[in-house]
Amino acid sequence: MNEITRRLLLSYEWRPVFILVLTTLAVFYTIGWVRLRKRSKNRSLVPVWKLVAYLFALVTLALALMSFIDILGASLFYFHMIQHLMLTMIAGPLIMLADPMPITLWGMPDSVRKAVGRGLSRLLHRDAPTRNFLRTVTSPAVSYVLMLVLLWGWHDPNLYNLALRSPFWHDFEHLSFFYSSIIYWWHVTGAGPRIRPMMSRPKRILYLFGAVPSTFLPGVAISFATGIIYTYYLTAPPAPAPFFMEPLNDQILGGIIMWVPGSMMFFVGALVVLGRWMQDQQQQSQRDKEKWMRENAPSLKG
Repeated sequence: MNEITRRLLLSYEWRPVFILVLTTLAVFYTIGWVRLRKRSKNRSLVPVWKLVAYLFALVTLALALMSFIDILGASLFYFHMIQHLMLTMIAGPLIMLADPMPITLWGMPDSVRKAVGRGLSRLLHRDAPTRNFLRTVTSPAVSYVLMLVLLWGWHDPNLYNLALRSPFWHDFEHLSFFYSSIIYWWHVTGAGPRIRPMMSRPKRILYLFGAVPSTFLPGVAISFATGIIYTYYLTAPPAPAPFFMEPLNDQILGGIIMWVPGSMMFFVGALVVLGRWMQDQQQQSQRDKEKWMRENAPSLKG
């Protein structure tokens, strides 16, 4: 490994605001998780995997936004696609699987938790206008369309080039991807606050399969393009040798990353939901069998 590559891999762009936000969230969530574990008789409500998932998601966000991945994304299209997948297909779903809202609230100081709790109760009360507004703007249909529009819109060549040339629009692009991912996976995971009925498992499976075209179609289009779509990379600073690619090959690889791993995560989510559904069906069948055996035990003995 040459010296330039070694320095690059050890490069981090320390951004105080990001570090403060991520550290605060990690501390509050961890304290809340510990408190709930101590209070709860049923520890399956706050399993270890939720803490691991949440902290891993925050580390993923830090790496995506402040490490060499972000630096190389300014020179290579395929690294920029890796960065987007980390934000939307790893950090987003893991955070929502960890059910962060109630656990983070329990990690806050008592006075803060009570004040925040009162505020949320007013905002999310059954008859509150804000609850009805949130139900409308975060419905499954709106969440799906929002994710689709943002993903396809930001990959328009003009908007994509703008984001890479402007730090403000680059951050805005990443935040919009991340928050649209959070809202989308909210419906899949059923994380709190539950301001609308939980989708049934069959609907969640269809919802996940329905999202495949959002990454599949642009990924295929980019992969099979015969010319350079994103002209920014024609004048971008070259990446060091181990990562360097000619612009067209870079674009093809980036499209494949968007197409294959991007689409695969929706399939993985659907398989997880299906597996849990089958497991619950099996457990229910076993309970019904045991109940029948108990009720019919006297007659069976006779």
